[in-house]
Amino acid sequence: MMSRDAVRINLNECMQKYDEYSERFFALLPVFGKKAVLEWCMKEGLIASSYVCPKCGKPMELRERTGKSVNDGFEWMCRNQSSVKEENHYVSRSVRKGSWFQLSNTDMCTVLLVMRKWFGRCPQKYAVADLGVGSHTAVDWYNFCREICIHVLIRDSCKIGGVDAIVEEDESKFGKMKYGKGRPVNGKWVFGGTERNSNKCFFRVVPCRTKECLLAVIKEWVLPGTTIISDCWASYNCLKDEGFQHLKVNHSLTFVCPVTGAHTNSIEGSWSGIKRFLGNTTHRTEDMFDSYLHEFMWRRKNSHSVENKVFKTFLADVASVFPPLQQDVPPEHEIIQQDALW
Repeated sequence: MMSRDAVRINLNECMQKYDEYSERFFALLPVFGKKAVLEWCMKEGLIASSYVCPKCGKPMELRERTGKSVNDGFEWMCRNQSSVKEENHYVSRSVRKGSWFQLSNTDMCTVLLVMRKWFGRCPQKYAVADLGVGSHTAVDWYNFCREICIHVLIRDSCKIGGVDAIVEEDESKFGKMKYGKGRPVNGKWVFGGTERNSNKCFFRVVPCRTKECLLAVIKEWVLPGTTIISDCWASYNCLKDEGFQHLKVNHSLTFVCPVTGAHTNSIEGSWSGIKRFLGNTTHRTEDMFDSYLHEFMWRRKNSHSVENKVFKTFLADVASVFPPLQQDVPPEHEIIQQDALW
């Protein structure tokens, strides 16, 4: 068995040899031991790097522990033996306290590996086979990763467009095809807009395509003064009265307006991308459609960077949505935090 120092040296050597957010690095992560995994999670802000004792207010020590109740091999501990009886105490806290890992019994290394599989768009069945995890574990953590996308997009959402900016808007129907005859069933209308020359976009599931419904979404997500390009659907006819410039393309005749040069190639390309993305996912259900759509939007938003840097961004998003606790908080506050996030 390797010593702790040897494990630490090997981890550092691995980080120098491989990008620590790459698939190769994560494939080697299990060999470094639980302490190394904990230290890496601390570095990424996924778990707390310190914890304050609720009894004496001093920093607790990270100590190795064994037993079924300690999945991670270590926990925060504070032991004080004093001649003053009231000052004697023995306190322990999980290293998962308040973190992304708190509500799970799966070991951290396995969770990290599943997260990397999700990020790499590995189908769940292959993640189960490659990692030897249960199907429920893979499904749960893939869903949790998509929930991070939802929280981050809502938190960081902002309007697109503005004066001199062009936003292409369109709506598309998503649904399964019955008997290959092209009749959509259980479909959803998605209304979206993309700002040209940027990764800015919005996509929202809408109950219908009425003027009132689409205009409400446009006002929520598009700045006044924006030049909006759309097809000739009647619901868009009110845009000039609402403070927007409006150009139309009659898709039944042409894809580019011969007079204005207006086109909606960007948003049409987005629909193709979304449908390809959804087509590669499995085990989708009606109530999961929104989460897959948010995942697509998160990936699109971060598509400007190289893959491993984007995964680093995702880990930072996890840490920001689930800031680990460094001291005890009132139980009701902890419950509120958990309910709000899960």
